[in-house]
Amino acid sequence: LSVQSYDASIENIPYQQGEETMPSTQKNRIASFFLSLTALSTPINIHGSPLPASTAVSTLKSILKDVDPRFFIAGGVCAATSHGITCPIDVVKTRVQADPQKFEDKTLSESLSLVVKEDGPAVLLSGLGPTVAGYGMEGALKFGVYEVMKPITMKMIGGENKAVAYLVASITAGAVASIVLCPMESARIKVVTDQDYTGMGLVSRHDA
Repeated sequence: LSVQSYDASIENIPYQQGEETMPSTQKNRIASFFLSLTALSTPINIHGSPLPASTAVSTLKSILKDVDPRFFIAGGVCAATSHGITCPIDVVKTRVQADPQKFEDKTLSESLSLVVKEDGPAVLLSGLGPTVAGYGMEGALKFGVYEVMKPITMKMIGGENKAVAYLVASITAGAVASIVLCPMESARIKVVTDQDYTGMGLVSRHDA
């Protein structure tokens, strides 16, 4: 794969007022970025020639070697703690979303009182296990992957486009974190809203 094969697709992209087309250097960097996304096993440089696989592997190793695990730990601990503390509010919110007519015209405190009256105070900790585990992983990946991706996107897009590189890094980290969170969030919602799952923990078995 080479940058030249993408020239036709971006040839007529306007760059800025007063210029009919985007400068070749900028086109090459954009093409390099999208080609790298679709062919990560064969990264390319801005001149269009493929980089050897050994170079790609060594580059990845050098980036991972400098990764600070504290970003993952801090993100995981903070996310798990903040979402664990707000679990009771999350329970009420989920109940309101699952049965809006039942809680229509009720304030948060009124909804909270109704939930406690019907199911007892312990219900406010429903889904705590999936919440802490899920958001712990989500927070670790969101902050950790972001820090890992920043130097990668900076090299792919170019140092003068720092804001764009960081934006792509944050989108990638958010997507990875959300995918990992999804199963735990699904389990949490089941425990909070489905009576068949009442009292179940993080790894409890449910027989249909």
